[in-house]
Amino acid sequence: MAAGGAGLYGLYLFAIKTRSGGELTRKDLNWLVLNVACALLSGLLLTYVFADRVAALIPWVSLRDAGLVAFAFGVFGWELLPLLFPKALRWAEQAVDRAGGGA
Repeated sequence: MAAGGAGLYGLYLFAIKTRSGGELTRKDLNWLVLNVACALLSGLLLTYVFADRVAALIPWVSLRDAGLVAFAFGVFGWELLPLLFPKALRWAEQAVDRAGGGA
């Protein structure tokens, strides 16, 4: 499902580029393929690590599906992943401080 979400993300990027009125160059297509590949990888990684936990947090039983969460990670994961970096860094610093390894 994450791969399907990444594919939808790629179609979205392609539509944005073609609707902008600009000419599609080889460089644009390379960036598009690179973005879709990164979206696929991030979607798969986020799904592997978080899908079950996130699905358990969804209050509506009808939407509590790991496949749906995986699809959402594929679509949005690559764009939203940078928002997680500061939280992950803070979590790692707290873990090091708790372990007594702070500098």
